[in-house]
Amino acid sequence: AEHDSTTEDGWLIGGTALITAAYPDDSIFDRAGNCEVNLMASTTKGPCYFQDSTGEDISEGFTGLPMLLCIRLVDQECNPLANHTIEVWHCDANGVYSGDTSESEDADNFAPSFCTGNDGDALRSSWYRGQLVTDANGRVNFKSCFPGWYPGRTIHIHFAVSDANRTSRVISQFAFTNEIATQVYTTHPLYSHRGDQDTPLERDGVFPNDTDVF
Repeated sequence: AEHDSTTEDGWLIGGTALITAAYPDDSIFDRAGNCEVNLMASTTKGPCYFQDSTGEDISEGFTGLPMLLCIRLVDQECNPLANHTIEVWHCDANGVYSGDTSESEDADNFAPSFCTGNDGDALRSSWYRGQLVTDANGRVNFKSCFPGWYPGRTIHIHFAVSDANRTSRVISQFAFTNEIATQVYTTHPLYSHRGDQDTPLERDGVFPNDTDVF
């Protein structure tokens, strides 16, 4: 895109085509020499979910701060879980969710007015939504742009995990540290018009106080 660039302080500005490095290897998930697993708390699916079959690049060409979202799914023994479907969805930099449900297989609970603000572009798009199936290493990789915030919520990414038979499903959310959120929303040219999020992580009503974050 013609607006793709890099700022003097190193921010990327543009689409996911700016991501030229290979995905990092599985060592990014190493936290200790021994297997260490914490249970992931389930959270609400929320009114802004609908199923979308977009694969690796969920940006649909929209611009922002390009981001790799790398996820590895393991069991309680830290063994990778293959053939599980992982769905992700999040809002754009302005706190708006996409709303084109025309090709969705599950949009019964989607609240278009609340989630899109009846924005025309949002209603015609399915940006920042997609799903992939985990490989033999329990891994999926999405390309996206850093998510936005809206009043009353800290910045977050929704996700759902379904087993190979689609008979069991867990739904939760990823969050970011306040430091990362503040840095992006006060200094990145495509985000700074919003200003810092109004709800830091510790005041968010969805995440418990001891939540692990990126």
